[in-house]
Amino acid sequence: MIFVTHDLSEAISLAQRVVVMSRRPGTIKAIYQVDLPENRDIRTVVKEASFQQLYSKIWDDLTKEIKNGE
Repeated sequence: MIFVTHDLSEAISLAQRVVVMSRRPGTIKAIYQVDLPENRDIRTVVKEASFQQLYSKIWDDLTKEIKNGE
C-alpha cells in the first residue's frame, strides 16, 4: 500500500519505509527503512530513541530540499 502524508510522525509511525520526494519534477530523493516493531503503539513509539533518530534524519533531508528550492 502507498500512503501519502505530509506528517512525518505519522509516516514513520505507520510505515515500513518512508520515501522522501524531491521538489518538482517529484523524483525519489531518499528511501528510509523504519526499523520499529510492526505492531506499534503509535502513542508510545514516538518516544523511542530509534524513532527520534529517524525523524531527525528525515527532517534534515527535507530541510535541505526546501532550502535548495528557494
